[in-house]
Amino acid sequence: MAELKEISPDAPMSAKLLNWVDNRFPASKMFQEHLSGYYAPKNLNVWYIFGSLSLLVLVIQIVTGIFLTMNYKPDAALAFGSVEYIMRDVPWGWLIRYMHSTGASAFFIVVYLHMFRGLIYGSYRKPRELVWVFGCAIFLTLMAEAFMGYLLPWGQMSYWGAQVIVNLFSAIPFIGPDLAADSG
Repeated sequence: MAELKEISPDAPMSAKLLNWVDNRFPASKMFQEHLSGYYAPKNLNVWYIFGSLSLLVLVIQIVTGIFLTMNYKPDAALAFGSVEYIMRDVPWGWLIRYMHSTGASAFFIVVYLHMFRGLIYGSYRKPRELVWVFGCAIFLTLMAEAFMGYLLPWGQMSYWGAQVIVNLFSAIPFIGPDLAADSG
């Protein structure tokens, strides 16, 4: 069992409360180990911000996407009109939509820089190759999700963008033409 910490009777009430919590759940110890006293490499530089920056941009994408979803109509006949409605009639809808569309490009730029840092520092090598493989799988998932988001407005750009991406599958040897014919 963990050793209980004693505190002076003259200590402030906040210190007594923190001590009481720490004796039951090591909150301050976890804070020190995982947040305040975290190991930082000796060669820490600007390249290390892109992982957390990609998380920030992802959160912005999720929040703006939720707000856009509140006024979007997922129907082939109504989708483009609902995007126009968001742009023209929803208060600050144009800003939220532009933040979302620009944020998608920013997200991929930040992710590319994060991957570039991994290549520069050899993060794909042993013993971290599994982290790299999972990261590449996450990247492919992000690409598929971005493609689906690009199709949502059901406009001319969405249609022709889908045609280009679907026809890219035809470049895969042997099975490509069948994939492009089935999905197009």
